Amino acid sequence: MKKFLKTAITLLLCFGLCGCSQKEIIKYDLNIISPSFENVYTHYSANESDTEKYILSSASGYSEFITEETLPFIESITICDESIDADTANAIISLAKEINVPVFFLMNDIDQEIINSYDKAFCISADYSYIGEMFANKINEIWKTGIADKDGNQIFSFSVIQPETMNNVQQKFYESMLKNIELLGIPLEQLEEIYLSKGDVLNYCTDNKKKNEAFFILDSNYLNVFPDAYEPYGEGVEILGIEFGIENSYTAYPYMLMCFIDYTEYFDARDAVMANIDAKVYPFKNLDYSIIEKYLYIPATI
Repeated sequence: MKKFLKTAITLLLCFGLCGCSQKEIIKYDLNIISPSFENVYTHYSANESDTEKYILSSASGYSEFITEETLPFIESITICDESIDADTANAIISLAKEINVPVFFLMNDIDQEIINSYDKAFCISADYSYIGEMFANKINEIWKTGIADKDGNQIFSFSVIQPETMNNVQQKFYESMLKNIELLGIPLEQLEEIYLSKGDVLNYCTDNKKKNEAFFILDSNYLNVFPDAYEPYGEGVEILGIEFGIENSYTAYPYMLMCFIDYTEYFDARDAVMANIDAKVYPFKNLDYSIIEKYLYIPATI
């Protein structure tokens, strides 16, 4: 009897130790966020938990964070980088496939062949052509009020300020916006299309505001140089741009108009897909987004 009790206690201790050991393994969702979306990283990393890790890095730096040591602890992989290349996307998908976890690419349309190579790989993006159309409609509204025609010549004069490297998001938005402004019949005069660093934008706009009725800023990171430092020429909109954020912090400034995209929608869409995967629900249900195969599209907010 004593021998039996001793064996039983030993087994219980073993199972107990195993149980404790298993509890100590906390899996986490890994989020790699490009420095170009630093405001996304700043918001989410402030509330980082044991089950959610946020890394400020371009996707190309993935190998530093997804290693043989970290792989067993990763529950999902999310990449928020608009400039990711095909080779990097392929490599990350291969790693996700190796450990059988979902992988999400936010704010980027990865090639369909790459996404289809793994059943748990998804793209969550926005229809930037549609957002450009919405922004054009907003510009049309202010044009009708006369606010945008500061010199009274019935021509909307503007310059376009591009970052030194244009990404796919900015290009789609820009092309769609200009196309739709013209379709709406607003008489346009594009004075300049220039590439500037962030440090040069404020000075350029300050020096050229009298001959421009608007500056189109195609990089959201450039916009924060304006609020406290820019003095507009007259009243109304001069600075127009595309912005990712939680709320439109620029609405207090009468000289700014943003095409506003709430990036929390991207993470909410990812979580909705995750919930379906965890519940083994196919096809997916309860998604308030348009979905084409494994591409989810976020509606615009403006």
